[in-house]
Amino acid sequence: MKRLLNIMLLLSGLTIAQAQSYSSLVEIAQRWADVTIRDVDDGSLPTMLQAFDRTWHTAPVKDVLGVLSQGKTRCVLDEDTGYIVQYDEENGYVELEDGGTDNPYMQACYWQRPEGHRLFAIMLGAPVDPDMEVLCCYDFDSKTRTLVPEASIPVGLPALPEDARRSHELPHRGNEMMVTEHHEEEVIEYLFAWDGTKPVLSATKTQCYDCAMIVDDEYVYPVPSETGEPTITDFVDVCFGNGMVLPELLGDVRYAWHRYRMSKWLPANTTFLLDKRSGYMRFEKTWAGGSRSEVEMCYWNCSDRRHKLVAESIVTYDEDGRYACMQYDGYTFYVYDAQTKTMKQAPLSDIVSGDFAVLENIQSVVLSLPRTGKDIEVKHYAPSGVQTLKLVWDGNKFLMK
Repeated sequence: MKRLLNIMLLLSGLTIAQAQSYSSLVEIAQRWADVTIRDVDDGSLPTMLQAFDRTWHTAPVKDVLGVLSQGKTRCVLDEDTGYIVQYDEENGYVELEDGGTDNPYMQACYWQRPEGHRLFAIMLGAPVDPDMEVLCCYDFDSKTRTLVPEASIPVGLPALPEDARRSHELPHRGNEMMVTEHHEEEVIEYLFAWDGTKPVLSATKTQCYDCAMIVDDEYVYPVPSETGEPTITDFVDVCFGNGMVLPELLGDVRYAWHRYRMSKWLPANTTFLLDKRSGYMRFEKTWAGGSRSEVEMCYWNCSDRRHKLVAESIVTYDEDGRYACMQYDGYTFYVYDAQTKTMKQAPLSDIVSGDFAVLENIQSVVLSLPRTGKDIEVKHYAPSGVQTLKLVWDGNKFLMK
């Protein structure tokens, strides 16, 4: 509490900065690396943000400093759009999240360096006029009270092609940062690990926007895996990763997955669970009015050790907890082939033994995928009432019971 009070006192003198005209992202991108910022009183995140704002005054940083000056660590600036400031003093991270709207946004953090130095990073972005992001990195020196630009950070990032744009994720918890490069037909993710003094390129991943291939009139999806043996992380990434163009609810799942991967706060009224050991994922979102959507994914290892069965289930309940049967509700099964490292949608006849007629009306049934165990609970919503069934796993297929 005492530290928050100090922050409030520190930021109480913002009237001079607020009177300045705003610097454009284009101007900052062109000039920030040539300007050393002086008279930085200490290496706390609010102090470094205030010093940056004196030199490069922007609306996002102004909004963040305004919230911090009130001693708040979280403040919703616009309930309708989800425009929110969130501050984690312990981990040295703050963000202004735009909620997927056309508002400008920002992230800022610092890493500890030897001999009392800190690496301060701030990312400023806007989705329109222009659609761009700027990453500025500085070395803070407590002896000289300066922020000295370091334009070579992150280390190992290739030159930006003319036809591409980049987005940045600074670390909230941990030290890794990510830069995503968006091309017309693919997305490249660059992951940077902290080496004690700077973030250095450690891994690269490429995803096509439409990664599906057509083989024998069927859509086939490549499943890349760093270990060669795909896990639930890889299957979720294929269905909800940066390479997928997804609408509405499914886009919300992708956004939550991206935030979860980077250990960031999730949007309000949203939960995301990834159980790697059990091979299970669950996303939940509560909508205005009280209705709730659930998305689950899991997989089974087949006894032939070559194939895996992957399932995805989507269900929406109304404000009273009754099945609502909305647009995206239903389920999908895929079969993964280790030999081709691909998966494709599987018909019920390939994965269910016996009479599966009740499953064919996809929006009259709800599948509850297992986090533990192997079997699937099925609820059939018929005019006569709700019937509870079970799909029992035998190592290769399910048997309806």
